Amino acid sequence: MDWQKFGVILWILFVQTLVAVEKKPDQVSVPQLLKAGFPPHLAAAWKEKSKQPPEKFLEWKKSLKGKEAALVSKVWKEQKITLYDNKQRLAYNKTYRKNEKSTKEEKNQKSKETQTSKPKEGFDSSDELFFGLSYQNLDVRYLPRKEKNHSSVFLGGKGKGQIWILEKRDEEFSYGVNLTYQTFRFTSGNRYKPIPHFYFAKDPNFYSQLERTGSPLPQPITYSNFLGYRLLNDAKEYELGIYHANAFSYYPGVYFVSPNKSYSGVWSPGDNKSSLYINDSWNHKEWGSHRIQSESIFNKKESVGFVYLKSESPESKFFLDATVYRDSPLLYGIVSPEEVRPQIPQSLGYSKISFKHWIGSEFLGSKEGHRYENGRSGFFPCFISEWGNLIYRYREYNESGNYHWNEIGRAVFYEWRKEKAVVTFGFESRENGGQWEGKLAMPFGTSNLLELSGIFREGQPKTRAWFENWTYATDFNINLTDRQEIIKLKWVSSFISLNVSYSEKENDPNPILFINFQLLHKIDL
Repeated sequence: MDWQKFGVILWILFVQTLVAVEKKPDQVSVPQLLKAGFPPHLAAAWKEKSKQPPEKFLEWKKSLKGKEAALVSKVWKEQKITLYDNKQRLAYNKTYRKNEKSTKEEKNQKSKETQTSKPKEGFDSSDELFFGLSYQNLDVRYLPRKEKNHSSVFLGGKGKGQIWILEKRDEEFSYGVNLTYQTFRFTSGNRYKPIPHFYFAKDPNFYSQLERTGSPLPQPITYSNFLGYRLLNDAKEYELGIYHANAFSYYPGVYFVSPNKSYSGVWSPGDNKSSLYINDSWNHKEWGSHRIQSESIFNKKESVGFVYLKSESPESKFFLDATVYRDSPLLYGIVSPEEVRPQIPQSLGYSKISFKHWIGSEFLGSKEGHRYENGRSGFFPCFISEWGNLIYRYREYNESGNYHWNEIGRAVFYEWRKEKAVVTFGFESRENGGQWEGKLAMPFGTSNLLELSGIFREGQPKTRAWFENWTYATDFNINLTDRQEIIKLKWVSSFISLNVSYSEKENDPNPILFINFQLLHKIDL
C-alpha cells in the first residue's frame, strides 16, 4: 500500500469534514435545496434569510411548521450548517453574561447588534418608522352603536432593540414602549408585552391580524406594565419578571418566558389567577413532526382555554389533528369578535386522523349547558387523481337535551391539496335537509394567504353543523353552528389584512355582518 497516497486521501477527507462543519446557510445553493425536496418558495426564503444576521435566520427556521420545518431540519443536518464560528459564539455568550460591551476587534458586528436587540422577537437593529390604521364594523340589529364600529390610527418606530407606538383607538389615546437595556426589559402601555399570550389583558374591541415575525404590531392590550430580567444560558434566552395588568388581575404578579417564547406563564398570587401559553414543535426523522399549541386562563370563578395537537408522519402519509377547548362569555370579543355573545360556557373536543387526507375518521363531542351533542364520521376516496380527489363521507349526528335527535349525513365532495393550499367543496344530505360546504385556502409566496369558506344549510336540520372557525391563536379551530348561511373571507399579507364574515339564521331578520380592515406601512430610515 502506498502510505503517502493514503495519507493524502485522509487529509482531503479531513479538510472536507472541516469545510462541511463550517458551512454557512448562504453556502448552500438553490439546486442543492431543490434536490433535497424544497419547493421553490421555500428555497427562495432560505436564500433570502441566509443574507440576514444569523439570529434572523435561526428565528425563521424555528418559525416553520410541518413539512417545511422537516425539510429545513433535514438540510441543516445533512449540510452540517453552523451560524457562528467558535470565536463568535464564545464572544457572544461571554459578552451577554457579563452585561458589558466587548472591546475585542474580532467580535462580529452582528453579535454586537444582538446584545442590545431582541433576537428571539424578530426585531433587527435597523431603524424604521411605521404607521397604519384599522377599521371594524359589526352590523347586528339592536347592538349599541358604540359596540358596532371601532377604528384606530397609529404611528411608531423601532431601532436597536427599542420600539414605541402612539395610537388613537376610537376616542382614546394610548401609547406603548418596549425598551431593552443590556439584560433588562421594560414594557409599558397598551401594545407591547414580553409574553405572547392572546387572551392576556386583550383589548376586546381590537385585535391584530398582522402579528408575525418582525412585525411591530402585536395584539392590542389594555394598560399594562412589565419589568423583566433576560438571562442567556447556553445561547438560549430566558426571561423572568414582574407585571401589573388591571384588566387581568387587580393584584400584581410574576411572569416567565422560555427560549423562543415556546412556553410562558403569568401568575397573580393575590387572587391566585394565572395564564399559561404553549407553542412548541418537535421534528424526528423516524417519528415525524409534531406540534402543540395551548392557551388557558385559570381562575376560581371560571377557567377557559384550548389545547391543539397536530402530528404528521415522516413521509406525510398519516395526519392527526385534535383540539379541546372551553369557551365562555368571559371570552366574548377576545376570541372571535364577529361571533354572537355566548350565553353559557361550552366545552368541545374534536379529533381527526387520516391517511394522505384520503381515508380517515372524525370524532366530536360538545356540552353546552344541558345540551349535549356528539358525532363521528368516516371518509374514503371514490376517485383519486393529480387534479383532485372525489371523497365520500358518512357522519352520525346525535343531540340530547333539546330534541333528543339522531340523524345521518352522507356527503360527496371534491378536494385538492398541495402543501398548504386547499380547495374543497361538496354537499351533505340529511334526513331533514342538507348543507353545501366549501373552503379555499391559497398561500402566495411566504407572507400572503387568501381564505374563503362557507356553509349553506337547506331544510331544517335539528343538529348543528361542524364548521371550521377563524383561526385566532391556533392553526385549527372547529365549532358547532346552527346558522343557515355563513360566508367568510380572509386575506392577510405583511402589510394588509381584510376579514369579512356574513351569517344569518332561518326566519330571523337579524343577519350578522363583520368587516375588519388593517393596514401597516413601514419606512426604513
